[in-house]
Amino acid sequence: MPRRRPVQVRVDQRVQRLAAEPDQRASELSQLPGLSRRGQYELARLEITRFSPGQIEWYLRRWRRFLKDPYHRRWDARYEGCGVPECCPNYDEIRAVLEAVPHHLPPRDARRFRRLLADIDMDW
Repeated sequence: MPRRRPVQVRVDQRVQRLAAEPDQRASELSQLPGLSRRGQYELARLEITRFSPGQIEWYLRRWRRFLKDPYHRRWDARYEGCGVPECCPNYDEIRAVLEAVPHHLPPRDARRFRRLLADIDMDW
């Protein structure tokens, strides 16, 4: 059996520590309903390694709010907005991240996440 790289071991230890601690940092990680325990673990691992804690859940909320708005439009390079991602985010980037998340989840949880995205997209 091949040996795991030290970076992978440290990331796994950090995810386990954050998931086990009932403090504020653990509550910052995204908690999506319907995902298995392994799916929640992989989601936390993804947020720790590639994103910030809670970012995937925040992206889902922003995407849902964007699609429910009757005057929604995609991000336009000519319209720069205020420059603050919390106020005027790039929705193409948000959608790309949401499309990439299922590739890091176990198969059953990936199907559930894609179904959640499809339900949100029905508002389009």
